[in-house]
Amino acid sequence: MIIYFNRFEKRERKTMNGIWILLVLIFTAALPVIIVFFWFRIRKSTVTLPWFLVSFAAGIISLLAAALIQGLIPEFDLRGYNRPRYFFFNIFIRIALVEEASRLITLIPLLKAGKHRLGMNRSYAAALGFVAGLGFATLESALYGMADISITLLRIFTAAPLHGACGIRVSTAVLNFEKHPFSAPFLFITSVLIHGVYNLMIESPIFPSALAILVSLAGLITALPYITGVEMDDENHPS
Repeated sequence: MIIYFNRFEKRERKTMNGIWILLVLIFTAALPVIIVFFWFRIRKSTVTLPWFLVSFAAGIISLLAAALIQGLIPEFDLRGYNRPRYFFFNIFIRIALVEEASRLITLIPLLKAGKHRLGMNRSYAAALGFVAGLGFATLESALYGMADISITLLRIFTAAPLHGACGIRVSTAVLNFEKHPFSAPFLFITSVLIHGVYNLMIESPIFPSALAILVSLAGLITALPYITGVEMDDENHPS
């Protein structure tokens, strides 16, 4: 009986430790989106809490959609003379294009609903795309962190800014498509290219991994004006 209770106690202790580790992991992965939430409040952003949470959930859904699509695409053997071709296919198509397309598909109904209910402008749409991108990064970082929590800490400074920047570009492309049908696809293409270059910095032994941080931060810095800039079309400001 004593042995049984000792085993039960050890099992319970391991379970509690696992729960605490999981909670710490989720909180760590969510730090970027928490910081952005308070940044929105400080700026007195018109993005309400319900739309913030819906956008965050949309980002999680986009990750699940991307994972499903990527599971249907076969992984090529990277050995042999076709290695460079398949390497770039994996980085720019299987990962970057599929994830940005999944983001696009998820953001279209979200932004259409927002435009119908809020009379959404570009800044508002970009903010929702930013949060959706961080939602994608939060779940992805938590999943990676299950193997090594240090990976989650690293992704706060790399993957989170990257997906946030791409989310801003894709959401702006969705909103601009009707009025600017030529510039909107360009924004989507740039999100795929930035994402692909980031992956290249991470995966290729030729480049130092530190370049991935520069790519993600540069992508975010150049995308933030879509949120912070003065909206030119004032007739569509959200109420």
